[in-house]
Amino acid sequence: MKYKSEIFEVLHENAVEMYKIGGITEASMREYDEMCLVNTKMKRESIPVYNEENDTVNLEHISHATA
Repeated sequence: MKYKSEIFEVLHENAVEMYKIGGITEASMREYDEMCLVNTKMKRESIPVYNEENDTVNLEHISHATA
């Protein structure tokens, strides 16, 4: 991913962490993508992530900029 600036990179990384724990909605995450990333055409996908603490598998949403 290419960010508009270093500040936007930090802001986006913080938003991703908030999204992972449910602190912001998917719609809000899309707004952060549009605001912070140079290429706002995004492909969103879910990947399984194993949680060792409670022996579960959760889906984690990630964004990928596409060319």
